[in-house]
Amino acid sequence: MARYIDISIPTGPRTTVFPGDPQPEFSWPGWSHENGDPANVGFYHGGLHHGTHVDAPWHFIPGGKKLHEMPLDHWLGECQVLDLTAEKSCVCGPALDRASVRNGVKRLLFKTRNSATDYWHEPWNPDFIYIHQSAAEWCTRRGILLVGLDYLTIDPPTEPAFPAHLELLGKETLILENIRLRDVAAGTYELLAAPVNLQGVDGGWCRALLRTEN
Repeated sequence: MARYIDISIPTGPRTTVFPGDPQPEFSWPGWSHENGDPANVGFYHGGLHHGTHVDAPWHFIPGGKKLHEMPLDHWLGECQVLDLTAEKSCVCGPALDRASVRNGVKRLLFKTRNSATDYWHEPWNPDFIYIHQSAAEWCTRRGILLVGLDYLTIDPPTEPAFPAHLELLGKETLILENIRLRDVAAGTYELLAAPVNLQGVDGGWCRALLRTEN
């Protein structure tokens, strides 16, 4: 029997955001039960890169494809979760050489020491485990369709030029950020991470799930 694992982080006003991004707000400025209306009609104010979300090429690549222009199946299909919790500062190319990536896998999720805490409810940590440019190049050389990381972003504050983003998105390797993999064992799963069908944008939210028969 299939089992589904939710790897999305809980999203709300308390959720940690990337420095400078707006803190999300939920409100009921119109209809609400408290005002005697027949329904609650909520509003959301926040960024497209808040919570568990995806990056499309246009996020960093001028003239790159926008979210709605990417094939839906890039977000759906077989993936491999790699246990990289032994890496002390970043995920680099040599670490992926050691990770026993299966031939033919096109979607990779990196489980790192970031997953050891509820980082989404803690202050921004500039020392998170990030994706090194060499790992991004490792992925693009192999035609990887999607890379996921268990933190708010994949580039560290020490890299203001965003080399991992530029390498991946420049080759149309999509990015899935803010996933929680603490209780997910390394192995092969079916990834279901289709974003909301937003038009003309650089990224968007998704409810990321892993499907397994185990």
